[in-house]
Amino acid sequence: MESPLPPDDQTPRPYSSPLREGQAQRTRDLILDSLTELLATQRVDEVSTKKIAERARVSQPTVYRHFPDRAALVQGLTDRIEKKIAESGVRAPETLEEWIESIDVALRLTDENAAVAIAEAVMNADPRRFTAESRARTDNITRAVARSFPELDDRDHRRIAALVRTLISVQTWLRMREEFGLDGAESGPLVHWALTTLVREIRAGNLPPPPPPPPSEDPDSTPFPTR
Repeated sequence: MESPLPPDDQTPRPYSSPLREGQAQRTRDLILDSLTELLATQRVDEVSTKKIAERARVSQPTVYRHFPDRAALVQGLTDRIEKKIAESGVRAPETLEEWIESIDVALRLTDENAAVAIAEAVMNADPRRFTAESRARTDNITRAVARSFPELDDRDHRRIAALVRTLISVQTWLRMREEFGLDGAESGPLVHWALTTLVREIRAGNLPPPPPPPPSEDPDSTPFPTR
């Protein structure tokens, strides 16, 4: 019987020597390569530890030792993407304007690393399991929105940040690529236009108002249920 992806309750065994650490890193790379290749053609629920181990030519316990749970696998994929971004020389945006101006380059860069981006997108799609990097990016965008629109309140900042975050997410890139056939060179300008239009409309005062809070019930006026 195949084992599912690793559970969330095991602890990796650390290596202490540089030689072993180098060997361990090569093994981790093999496992992540195998996971990336499998997710390019299979659904995440079809990818088991056994399949990963067989493709990497390692044992299942080795997979568990290096990646004790699903979160560790997602983190490994995220680390790869973050490393490639750092190597590209692209500076992390800090203002909303910088986020908008960087989107064309970011989506083209994602295209260049499509295999690992697809794997990270499908593995990191559950908000309850987002990586620390994903949450930090969300916080960065929320702060950028607050600086760009100081006249708005926190609730509006969250609403705008939610829309911006969704538009620039790797999941949006993946849907545009796989469902609509738009690569990063084509989707980048579209997302750029959508974000620019969003900011213009907000500055013009056209942000839709949030729904009113539900009316509070007066316990004294609530009728008793009838039989």
